[in-house]
Amino acid sequence: MQGSVRVLVFAIAIGLVAAFPLAVRPASAHQHVTVGEYELIVGWRDEPAVAGYLNGLDLGIEHRFPNGTTAWVVGVAGNLTAVLSTGPKNVSKALEPQFGRDGWYTFDVIPTRVGTYHLRLLGTLGSTAVDATVNLDDVSPASDLAFPTSDSQSQLDAANAAIAGLQSQLTLALTVASLSIVVAAIGLAMGWRMSRASRKGP
Repeated sequence: MQGSVRVLVFAIAIGLVAAFPLAVRPASAHQHVTVGEYELIVGWRDEPAVAGYLNGLDLGIEHRFPNGTTAWVVGVAGNLTAVLSTGPKNVSKALEPQFGRDGWYTFDVIPTRVGTYHLRLLGTLGSTAVDATVNLDDVSPASDLAFPTSDSQSQLDAANAAIAGLQSQLTLALTVASLSIVVAAIGLAMGWRMSRASRKGP
């Protein structure tokens, strides 16, 4: 029986190790999207993006010519529309050139919801049709960067930690209970078989 328990514990450990990389999402920089001869460089203007604070789009457009040369694309703000979305909510934004940065465009926004935001760019660049969607870096809660935190935030963090601890204890208790049920079932089956064998004896 001890061997079976060891095998089960080993399988659980392997599963946790395999799932760990999926639970940790590495921070990403600006995304690069190729549309025809153009490269779009897309991200938040201020990173990391924090819920409740002014931010904006950081969009660079570079023309990559067939001869290997490149040039930043200016004067195309009116040819493109940006649609920012999170969950079921979306809003269309007009692009504006960034001051002192040729080929870079922006719009202002205050992301109010924590989580993942998507940007869809629609329009044309020269004779090239553009319809590209990019996942922006997740917007973080202000509490991730706040210092010092308020008493209410500290209490909330403590409550969340307590809940996480209870969830871990509950998971462990359920695992032990499941193992106990399996052991009991095996014991009952063996006892029943032994009982039948003894009844058939002389």
